[in-house]
Amino acid sequence: MSSVKQKKLYEAAISRFRAQRDEAMATLEVYLNNSVAVGEHPTLVDDISELTKKLAEAEECMEVLTKHFKGGGCHGGCKDRGNNCNN
Repeated sequence: MSSVKQKKLYEAAISRFRAQRDEAMATLEVYLNNSVAVGEHPTLVDDISELTKKLAEAEECMEVLTKHFKGGGCHGGCKDRGNNCNN
């Protein structure tokens, strides 16, 4: 695969995880900072817990991709994973 395609795939994946992170953050901010918007919400603690997990997962996924594939190319450990890139 060309480095341009690899970079585009990397950027698309990072964008997806950023969107997931941003959605979770926005909802958490409403829940935790705007009691009027929450109103009668019997499962609020469960929802906050789930959103926190989604936020953590998205941030972790971005960190992993950045660590191993920053810029869309392989960086360190490629051959360990069976990839034959020249980076």
